[in-house]
Amino acid sequence: MKKRICVFLLFLLCISTHLLAQTEDFGVWTTLGAEKKLGKWNIGAEGELRTKSNSEQIARWSLRLEGSYNIIKSLKMGAGYQYIYFHDFKYSNFQPRNRFYFFLQEKRKMGDFTFTLRERIQVTTKDESDRIKSNGKIDTYKINPDYSWRNRLKIDYNIPRCPVSPSLSVESFCQLNNPDGNKFDDMRYTLSFKYNLTKHNEIEIYGLVDKEMNVKKPEKKFVTGIGYVHSF
Repeated sequence: MKKRICVFLLFLLCISTHLLAQTEDFGVWTTLGAEKKLGKWNIGAEGELRTKSNSEQIARWSLRLEGSYNIIKSLKMGAGYQYIYFHDFKYSNFQPRNRFYFFLQEKRKMGDFTFTLRERIQVTTKDESDRIKSNGKIDTYKINPDYSWRNRLKIDYNIPRCPVSPSLSVESFCQLNNPDGNKFDDMRYTLSFKYNLTKHNEIEIYGLVDKEMNVKKPEKKFVTGIGYVHSF
């Protein structure tokens, strides 16, 4: 049974890759993570690699550390740090970024459905030292550091007697320190399928649409992702 499910999930991944690769831009996101639960605390680490330009180039890789605490059964708070090595295609080099974030998350179960609302505030600092223009001056970012608010609603469905759990989420990104006025600049829609390989090992395959907003040349990205998490 497990082998059949794994083959089916890989089949979905191959099909979605073939279809989405025909769009304006397509990428593959892969993650590898580990989690440890200590009473009401949960500590985790994750590595991620992203591609773009129809998956022909690396967009970025990152390392993330996160800790969270269950205030009550349905509500938790947490914070984290993420190191991002970002590919600046304009200058054909990679630049380091540092991201710090804080979040509150509430989870409610209704029958076989679970609704999760997450509110997250993050600040990202960007290294500009390698963005040198032809006149020798630094091409600075308009917003640096970048403060933003992320709002995500996720719906999970537990299929009785089925090891695969589908979910659907919608996430908005809003600027908080744009000198020209704050506004929503990105929307993300994700459909995923999660499968517990064993009690401590979980795999997730998902399709994602990321759409920029309120910019001169908005980019629409289609992503196929696969993630693995080991808990202990």
